[in-house]
Amino acid sequence: MRKPFPGMTTMILALLAATGVVGGLSGCAAGKASIPTADALGAARGLSGGTDTAALRRGRAILVTECATCHRLFLPAEYSPEQWGGIVKRMATRASLSGEQAVDLERYLKAASRAAK
Repeated sequence: MRKPFPGMTTMILALLAATGVVGGLSGCAAGKASIPTADALGAARGLSGGTDTAALRRGRAILVTECATCHRLFLPAEYSPEQWGGIVKRMATRASLSGEQAVDLERYLKAASRAAK
C-alpha cells in the first residue's frame, strides 16, 4: 500500500498520540508491558549503532500502526534481534515501508528484543 504523501504516517501518529489512541492500541493488542516505549529502552540499555530515542519512537509507532493492520501484533521478545532483521527485511516490502521506516522498525524491534532477555 503506497502512502498518499510523505509524512502522512507521522501526522497520523501525532494525532493518535495526542488523543491517547496509540497507547490504547498497544495496550489492547499485547499488554503495555510487552511493547516497551522508546524512552524506557533508551534509559535501560543505552543506544548504539546510530539509534536514538526518536528513531525508537518512530519504529514503535510503525509496529503498532502499520504491522498490526495486517496481522496480530508480534511482541519484540518473540524473536531474537537477529531474527528480527530478516523478518523486517521480508515484511518491509510487503508493507510498502520506506527504507528509513524499515531501519527505524528494525532498530526498535532489535532493541526491545535485547531488553526483554
